[in-house]
Amino acid sequence: MLLSACMIIKNEAANLAKTLPVLSQQVDELIVIDTGSADNSIEIAKSFGAKVYSFAWIDDFAAARNESLKYANGEWIIWIDADEALQAEDLIDLRNVLETAEESALTVSLCEAAFGGYEKKVGYKRVKIFRNHLGYHFIRPINEQVVDKNNKIVEGKEIAFTIYHWGKHLADSRMKEKSENYIRLYAKALELTPNDPYLHFLIGQNLGSLKRNDEAVDHYSRAFELSGGKGVGLQAMEKRADLFLRCKKFAEAAKDAEKLLSLDGKSIIARNIIASLYLIFGKTDEAIAVLKEALQIKITGMDNLYSAEAMPNFLLGKAYKIKGENENAELCFARAREIAPGLFGVK
Repeated sequence: MLLSACMIIKNEAANLAKTLPVLSQQVDELIVIDTGSADNSIEIAKSFGAKVYSFAWIDDFAAARNESLKYANGEWIIWIDADEALQAEDLIDLRNVLETAEESALTVSLCEAAFGGYEKKVGYKRVKIFRNHLGYHFIRPINEQVVDKNNKIVEGKEIAFTIYHWGKHLADSRMKEKSENYIRLYAKALELTPNDPYLHFLIGQNLGSLKRNDEAVDHYSRAFELSGGKGVGLQAMEKRADLFLRCKKFAEAAKDAEKLLSLDGKSIIARNIIASLYLIFGKTDEAIAVLKEALQIKITGMDNLYSAEAMPNFLLGKAYKIKGENENAELCFARAREIAPGLFGVK
C-alpha cells in the first residue's frame, strides 16, 4: 500500500461531499477521525470508503491527528483537512513521485481558494506528506507541526504539488466562531508555554480578525519581544504596523515600518505601509518611487505573492489614478486583480 490519507473531522458534511470524490479515488486508504459530528459527516465519509474512527475531542488537534496515524498502513501519509481539496491529475503525479522518492518528508503548496475553486494565487508552504512508521507525529494542540521521533521539527523537500484550502471563505458568523475558538485554544496552550512567540502571534492574528485591535497589538508586541525580532517576530511587527495603519494610527505605523526596514532592508510590507502613508498625506510621487522599488525586490515561491506583488500594484494603481495617468493605473489594477481576484475587484 503506497499512500494513506489521514483526516480529522467534525461537522464537515458540505466539505466532504466536495473533496472526498477525488481524494478517495487516488489514495489507497482513507482514515477519518471523527471528533463529535452531529451532521451526516460520518455517513458521507463511509460512502467514499473511509475507515472512520471516533475520538473524544480534548482541545488538541495534534492528539487527534496522532490518533489518525495509528490506523494508517500506507508507506506514505498525506494529512489533510475536509476543507482542503486536491485535483486528480496532481494526485496521480504525486503517486509517481512517491514511487521513487528517497526523502522521508515532502513540503507542498497550500493555496487559499474560494469554495470549489482551484486558483494558484496566494498561499504558503507546509510539510503535508511523510513516510509512515518512522516515528513522525504531531505536536502543539493547535497549529500543529510535524516532528520526528526526537520531537525535532521536520523540514521536507519541496515538490510541485498543490493543496487548495477552502476554509478562509466561510460565512462571517462561522469565521467569528472559528476565531473565538482558536483564541481560547491558543490561550490554553499559552498557560503551558507562556513565552512561545508563535502562540502570541497566532492569538494576535485572530484578535485582529475580530477587530479586538488593542489586544491584538499587545500580542504582536509580545511575539516580537520574545522572538528577539527574528522569524515570527518580524511577521508580528508587519502585522502590527498594518493594524496601526488600518486604525489610522499613522505615527505608530510609520515607526513600525521604519523599524522593519532597519531589521530587513528588503521588507516589501514595510514599503507598502510607507507608500500608503505617502498617499494619505498627498505625497504621490514619493509613494510611486517606494512602490517601484518594492516591485524590484525578488521573492521566491508564492508565500508573499499578495504582499510582494498584488498590494504594491494596487497602491501604484491608486497613485497613478491620482496623477490622472489612467492607462498606467489600469495596468497596475489588472495585475493586482490577476494575483488576488476578489480582494482587488474594486479600484
